[in-house]
Amino acid sequence: MSIEALAAMTGTPLTTATPAAAPTQTPDFGKWLDQELNALNAQVGAAGESLTQLASGANGNLHRVMLDLEQTRLSFQLAVQVRNKLLESYADLMRMQI
Repeated sequence: MSIEALAAMTGTPLTTATPAAAPTQTPDFGKWLDQELNALNAQVGAAGESLTQLASGANGNLHRVMLDLEQTRLSFQLAVQVRNKLLESYADLMRMQI
């Protein structure tokens, strides 16, 4: 059975994608990094707010607060490690001889 016959049986049109048809966008590292840092900042703020609510008695879900705090801690550690690797790479580039 041919591919055309299978396409006719399923009712889906047979199309071939060409690599030239795909849009080529170069990712912007600075924009991505800014978005991720803003998301981390929002996550830290939300975890702090949930901790404040727990301390004031408005939120009695200790388990959820601890999960939020741990997730925020891990996200912050990841951001610090990415920063360390970026700084280390920058230092390596500055030490290179041209």
